[in-house]
Amino acid sequence: MSDAKSKIRKGILYNRRLLAPTVFQARNQRVIEQLIGFCQKNQVKSVHCFLPIKRNKEVDTWPLINALTDQMVQVVVSATDFEKRTMSHFEYSVTLQFENDRFGIPTPVQGTPAEMSNVDMVVIPLLAADKKGNRIGYGKGYYDRLLTEMPSNVLKVGVTLGPLFDHFSFAEPHDISLDYVITPFETVKCND
Repeated sequence: MSDAKSKIRKGILYNRRLLAPTVFQARNQRVIEQLIGFCQKNQVKSVHCFLPIKRNKEVDTWPLINALTDQMVQVVVSATDFEKRTMSHFEYSVTLQFENDRFGIPTPVQGTPAEMSNVDMVVIPLLAADKKGNRIGYGKGYYDRLLTEMPSNVLKVGVTLGPLFDHFSFAEPHDISLDYVITPFETVKCND
């Protein structure tokens, strides 16, 4: 990992945790509204969506999950096995039970396994991204592995509460770039 990437990761995490509740709520609401509109515009039928780590002030995706469920869009959520470095995927339903794992991530308990080949779009949590679709997450590679398993035409949509960087110079060959990035300030189509 590059030193620049590590510094950006630490700086973004620190600054995001300092967001005032009213600023967080306003930015989060704007991201969710844009995501819902994006799904409608692209006629998305199935979405893989991350579940937020509240202490890190990630985009709170619960309003998105509820809105998509109300619109009869299939939602897929994951459970992470940190020892094996794998993710298991489950169909979301209002009856699905969750418990927080050791990192505070809501984790499905005994769900119905999801058919990942049916997923049209993956919503990816970001610490930061640039306008070319290069992304910075937590650095464990879970989404790199997930995206390599997905059909090539799946929409890869990253979400972040901060503005985009113009360009990262440290993208690595194994990094999979995003198709779109949605922030409270803009929706950017990457790789144009």
